[in-house]
Amino acid sequence: MFCPKCGKEIPDDASFCLKCGNALAGGGVKPAQSARKGRGAVIAVALVSLLFVFLIVAWSSKNKQLPTSQPPPPVLVVMNSKLFTGQNTIKGLGYLQNTFTVEPGMQNFHVIGHFTASGGLTNDIQAVVADQDEFQNWINGHQAKTYYSTPRVTTGKIDIGPLAPGKYVIAFSNKSGLVERQLSAEVEADWTVQR
Repeated sequence: MFCPKCGKEIPDDASFCLKCGNALAGGGVKPAQSARKGRGAVIAVALVSLLFVFLIVAWSSKNKQLPTSQPPPPVLVVMNSKLFTGQNTIKGLGYLQNTFTVEPGMQNFHVIGHFTASGGLTNDIQAVVADQDEFQNWINGHQAKTYYSTPRVTTGKIDIGPLAPGKYVIAFSNKSGLVERQLSAEVEADWTVQR
């Protein structure tokens, strides 16, 4: 057993503590009782610690700011439009044209395609992509600033861009030919927009 005053282990039949001299008169604490008291204290400390941790977690989650919702990132969507497709006839001394507009929100605007001419002795045609003002100069035989132009050719590929916002013309000319020409063309405009 143990002395209730100083905690020293003493024989079970002792009537006083050999360390502090405390009279026992059968009042010593037996080892089993002491162990139970020690375990109870450890359990009490553990419960208090768990309660303290729980309170801290509850308080911090209550005071935590909710994340602000961010708008989703913009998505780039690929768009396209046919400018010329299939078989077309161009009369002698004439031309075919198609106008298109590049709006400010259209990004990475390209004109892509190919064409083939047939008819007459030379099977040829001229092609051009220019803004509207420069197209008038080009079609009338004057010097013009173009984004794409060819001399008289039988076939050609178009791949120009990116084009800035503005109004444009794509045309195939037979102005120097007296007989009609057949034009086979697949030309489209491709661009992206943010959604």
